[in-house]
Amino acid sequence: MAAAGQLQTGNLGVVIASVIALGLGGVACLMVSLFLANLRQGAKARELAAQARQHARQRLEDSRVQDLRPLLDAASCEAGGKPLRVDLHLPPQAVPVLAIETELRELLAKVTAYAASVMHAGATLQVRAHTEGEQAVIHWHDLDAVDARPPLARFFDSAHAAAALASARACERIASGHGGRIYSAPDAGGVLGLTLRLPLLQA
Repeated sequence: MAAAGQLQTGNLGVVIASVIALGLGGVACLMVSLFLANLRQGAKARELAAQARQHARQRLEDSRVQDLRPLLDAASCEAGGKPLRVDLHLPPQAVPVLAIETELRELLAKVTAYAASVMHAGATLQVRAHTEGEQAVIHWHDLDAVDARPPLARFFDSAHAAAALASARACERIASGHGGRIYSAPDAGGVLGLTLRLPLLQA
């Protein structure tokens, strides 16, 4: 009986030791898997950071000094065939920014196209460029608007159709990619329009 009791106790000890060993093995495996996952996440984060730095360097290499005046003049001419007039106000001095020309032209073209699509036929789109501190500022304003918040100022409304909303988001991405922003804001006259602000290239 004593021998049988000792045998059962020994077996129980072996079972307990086996359970403990399995538990410790599971913990060790979990720790190893977490360590490997952290290594993979760290490597992925470093890869993404390197890609972001490469993208930023490439954008900088592609950027050139742009005077906003001829770009605005070209965008206004493109609107000439559409049912609206353009009242363009440009300063006598250059308004230089560091930008990718194709992207800046795309932004100006999208804003002009949107204005033509929402303003009344024969209405006047006033486009005014000026410098303000360390920023270059462009403001688009519907001179014939009677609403406090005319359609031109609702470029970024989420209720727009998918195509119009995609165009607005593209303008936001381009402005942000150049260190600026585009948003709805009133001009000196108080009527809401669209304002683009970009870092002014200092001499």
